[in-house]
Parts: sequence; structure tokens; C-alpha cells
Amino acid sequence: MANSVYPLWKNALMTEVATNKSLDQTGVNGCYLALVTIGSGGYVYSDSHQFFSTVTNVQGTPTQLTTPVLTANVFKTDGIVFTAVSGTVIGAFVIYRSNSGPNTTWRLVLYEDTGVVGFPMTPNGGNLIVTWATQGIFAL
Repeated sequence: MANSVYPLWKNALMTEVATNKSLDQTGVNGCYLALVTIGSGGYVYSDSHQFFSTVTNVQGTPTQLTTPVLTANVFKTDGIVFTAVSGTVIGAFVIYRSNSGPNTTWRLVLYEDTGVVGFPMTPNGGNLIVTWATQGIFAL
């Protein structure tokens, strides 16, 4: 699968009045990054996935993006560190937008498995550092 902004999130941005879609917030309503296993028995991306509850084989605990910024339609944030990562091979990550409801209401935003330096990788219990490109993560 190639990298993709989830189509149903883009559709929701254009059609729904509800407030659980903005990316430049922190706390309960913030964006999180989840590391996932792909391939045989792992998570398989689908254009029909809309909520975090459809993401399987998450490795470790998702980490909040604590400095999200939207500038000129480009989503940016500082790098993050996952500590003591262990488990099976990690081959992709998912960004989702949380809220105070159940994970069946947390909107999927971005899936990336292509061109990610170091992926796939087998965690060894050490830290995993995620550094973003200076031009941002994605633009709409």
C-alpha cells in the first residue's frame, strides 16, 4: 500500500459540521501516532476505514503529537519518541484524531508505509525516534 490520507476523513472535513476533525489541538482531542504491524496477519489499509477501532496490530502505546500546527494547509509537528518499543516487525504508522468518546469515534487521518526511513523494523526494546520532514507531514 502507498501512503494515503484516509479518504473518509477528507470527506468528513467537507461534509460534516461535527467538531472532531481539526488537527491543531492537544489533550483528549489531539492527534496520536500509532505504530502498526503490516503484512501476514498485520493491519491492512483500506479506503473504507474511518475510525481507529478498525486498526489492528498496534505495537505499543500510541503517542500524542504534542505540537501540532497547521500552516498554509500543511500539517506539521515536532518529532516524538516511543520508549522501550518491543513486539513484532513494525511496517507502518497511522495518525488518528482522538476525542473523549470510544475509539469507534476516533477519526483516522493518515497511513504511511512507503518511504519511511527504517521501516520495516524489528523493535528490540529500545527507543524509536520519529522525525518528520521539515516541509511537514502532509498538505491538503
